[in-house]
Amino acid sequence: MSCENCKTGFSWNGTPTGKETTLGDNKAYVAGTSKSAAILIIHDLYGWTFTNLRLLADHFAKEADATVYLVD
Repeated sequence: MSCENCKTGFSWNGTPTGKETTLGDNKAYVAGTSKSAAILIIHDLYGWTFTNLRLLADHFAKEADATVYLVD
């Protein structure tokens, strides 16, 4: 099976509202401030800096009232 188109996609409109920080020795994007719920997003081949993933983290943080971690 050929995978010539495996790394194609689309970009969502918007600007991420979370922040970049460090968790242990790893860089991370964090959205939300909940102390009672947390979500960990494991990134795909686009990596943790991909805007779509950050926008998804922002969305989850808002809709689930959670702190969302997207770690490198």
